Amino acid sequence: MNRTARLSSWMARASGLLASLTARNAASSFLALAWLSLLSIVTIPVYIRLLGVSEWGLVAACASLQILSNFIDAGFSQIVPRWAAQEAQNPERLRQHVNLFRRLYLGLGLAMFGVLQASADYLAHHWFQVPTGRGDALELAIQIVSFQFLFQFVNNLHIGLWHGLQRQVLANVRACGFGTLKHVAALLALLVGAQQAWVYALAFACVACIEVCVNAVSVRRMLGTESVAATGDKVAVAPLLKEVSVLSGGILVGLLVSQLDRIILSRTVDVASFGIYTVVATLALAFLQLQTPVTRAFFPLIVRDIQHYGRASATHIKKMFVWTAFTCTLPVLIACVFAPQILTLWLRDPVVVNIGTVPLRLLLLAVALNSLYGCIYQLFIAAGKSRLVLQLNLASLFMASVVIVLYCDSGGILLGGAIWLANTSTQLLLGIVWLTCFFRPMNISR
Repeated sequence: MNRTARLSSWMARASGLLASLTARNAASSFLALAWLSLLSIVTIPVYIRLLGVSEWGLVAACASLQILSNFIDAGFSQIVPRWAAQEAQNPERLRQHVNLFRRLYLGLGLAMFGVLQASADYLAHHWFQVPTGRGDALELAIQIVSFQFLFQFVNNLHIGLWHGLQRQVLANVRACGFGTLKHVAALLALLVGAQQAWVYALAFACVACIEVCVNAVSVRRMLGTESVAATGDKVAVAPLLKEVSVLSGGILVGLLVSQLDRIILSRTVDVASFGIYTVVATLALAFLQLQTPVTRAFFPLIVRDIQHYGRASATHIKKMFVWTAFTCTLPVLIACVFAPQILTLWLRDPVVVNIGTVPLRLLLLAVALNSLYGCIYQLFIAAGKSRLVLQLNLASLFMASVVIVLYCDSGGILLGGAIWLANTSTQLLLGIVWLTCFFRPMNISR
């Protein structure tokens, strides 16, 4: 009995510490999300006033190229935290994995950098709808922003490592600190120097370089360097790449669907209109991030339920849905009702308000639907339903493609909101069908 009591006491303390760590990580993620979103909300109107709508369109065109980095990092962004968590108690093995991941990230990052440099001329003069005489300016901005994407891509390794080791507070503090520094540097550069897109891009690239160097030093100090040179090749590359390729398949389709709006609009509307769409999309997608701290906090609990009992706890699922609805879905629906007032208060630009209100409302409705689907998506991942994720993403891609075919020539920037709405409604509908027909949670209170 004494041994059983001691074991129960130890498990209770461990559970309390885990809950405390989970709550602390979730709270820091909420604070980081709020701060970074506030930075965008505050600085975007200033950038538009300094650069003008046309020049801001060039910045938006450069930012849309981030999709290339997202595609490349699709599998690694979920595998790195998991492998870090698995090897957290084995420092030598963890160093080996980090050493291998670092080489892969550097190689892929340099490949992405080379592609952007080589294609800058084509993108600036033939892909984006740029006003006459501004193609060279956009080409220069793309060449500069490719450096920023390289640094940010490599830095994703450090962020993923910290998340896997449950050091989310450190990751969030660094993200907020360097995110703030990027905007400060960009604003100062635009106020002191030329008010052009390449100046904005150069400021962000310089701070991104500092960020990756500082974080690399921190990771090296945290892990140490003992025996890495002697044992760094013991981790096999082939199984890792196989796992990445399998996981990436479903994620890549999902990323393609989520980026269809910017891909299509970058080709079909002028850069000024594209810049306005980017502004309202940035605002709408900032609300999308509200679900992340809640789902990230409950995901480990659901994984443990499935590992130990074969099914997730109905209590955990219910709490995840309720907290997501309270912290994300409800605020998004309220924002949808007051969309014109929010744009007016935020930007104070009648042209942007007039053009951007309806697209913003469509995007916010899509975000509200996606916040609920996000909870179902966590169940898919926790239960190992990777093939189901791929199937749902393919279905949503089909519906989004139908919308594009029907309204590509007449939709303007409204098309972007319609694509998102078709995508998220399809995913949520099919997810609800799976949840009600095939998923069986544990009906016990835990």
